[in-house]
Amino acid sequence: MDTAQFFDSYYNNAQINSIVVMDCDGTILNVNKAFTNNFGYDNGEIKGKNFRILFTNRDNENNKPRHELETVVAKGQSNDENYIVDSKGHAIWCTGESILVSEDQRKYIVKDIINLQAKRQLQLFLTETEELLGRIFETSKDIPMMILDGSLKIQNVNSAFLSLFEIVEAPAKGSRLSDLNHPFWNNADIKRELSRIIINNEPLKHKDYLLKTKAGEDRTVRLDSKIIDNQSGLGRKLFIIIQDITAEQK
Repeated sequence: MDTAQFFDSYYNNAQINSIVVMDCDGTILNVNKAFTNNFGYDNGEIKGKNFRILFTNRDNENNKPRHELETVVAKGQSNDENYIVDSKGHAIWCTGESILVSEDQRKYIVKDIINLQAKRQLQLFLTETEELLGRIFETSKDIPMMILDGSLKIQNVNSAFLSLFEIVEAPAKGSRLSDLNHPFWNNADIKRELSRIIINNEPLKHKDYLLKTKAGEDRTVRLDSKIIDNQSGLGRKLFIIIQDITAEQK
C-alpha cells in the first residue's frame, strides 16, 4: 500500500488536529485549516515567523521553544502540553507532538496540536472564578456559552452558541431571552428553571432538554450553570454552558 499521499489528506481534511510545518530553527512554513480555525492565524499572517510567537512570555523566558526544537532534532520526536497563544493573544491549553521528517535531503519539523481548552472548560467550569470563566468564554470555539445577569438579561453569547441555536446575529447586551426569538429559550420550563437558579442560588447541573433544529431534527442538549457574585458590586452573573449530547445517546 502506497502511503505517500496520506499526509496531504490528513493535513487538508483534519478538523481537530492543527498542523504546523516548520524548519529546524522553528521558522513556520505552513499551517493547515484546522490550525487557522483553532488559533486564528492564517498562512499569510504566520508564514515566515518563528513558532516561539505561539508560546507565552513565561515559556519563552524559560526557553521552552528552543528546548522543544533541540529535543526533536536530537531524538526525532517531542511531546508537550502547554499554552498556545492565539492570534488575539489568548492562551489556550493544548497538547502536541512534534516529529522530525525528511524530504529531498532536507529536514523539517511537523507539529501536530490538539486544543484541550474545551476539555479543561468542562473540568473547570463549575469550580472556578469569574476571571477564569471570562477567559474560558473568550477562548471557547466549540462549547456554546451564554452569560446572563441577575434579572436574566443577556450579557453575552459566544459564536458556538449562535451556531448551535442557528441564530444569525448576536443579541444586544441587555436583551431578554425572548428577544432571541428561538423556541428553546421561549420555553416556559427553561425560563422557570433559570429563575429558580437565581432565586435559590442553586446551580443547574447536567439537565437535559430537547432542541429542535430548523430542519426539524431533534437534538438533546445538556445545560450546566455557575453563579458568580461579582465582588465589585455589579450584581450576579449566570454562566451557562451547553453541550450537544445527541451522539452520546445513540
